[in-house]
Amino acid sequence: MAARLGEDGNLQALAHFITSSPWDAAHVRARLAWRMRQAIELTALIIDDTGFLKDGDASACVARQYTGTAGKVANCQAGVSLHLASDGTSVAANWRLFLPESWDPASPKADAAKVARRTKCGIPTEAGHVE
Repeated sequence: MAARLGEDGNLQALAHFITSSPWDAAHVRARLAWRMRQAIELTALIIDDTGFLKDGDASACVARQYTGTAGKVANCQAGVSLHLASDGTSVAANWRLFLPESWDPASPKADAAKVARRTKCGIPTEAGHVE
């Protein structure tokens, strides 16, 4: 989508559209997985984690945590994804940000400032840290 917008496209508006749209993300992801399952010859399911290094803490779920991206503990977000794969194709069918303990109000390691930012970041109240 971003490539189709070109250099004059409003990437911020696109990001806002994707993150603030009222659609049910679970439904969209299930439909994507179903369509891709029919389009590729599935040979493997791949579960992967990726670190997104961050300088500050303005983004959701940023914490000092280990990431293979840096090969050490760093200030980052951690994303977990499920890919449908074949010999020559891979598609991300589901993905989530990892919610660190410091962002979970039920955790003894909760950080009051981060917990207070959950609503602004769009983190559902029922979302919690999972080991």
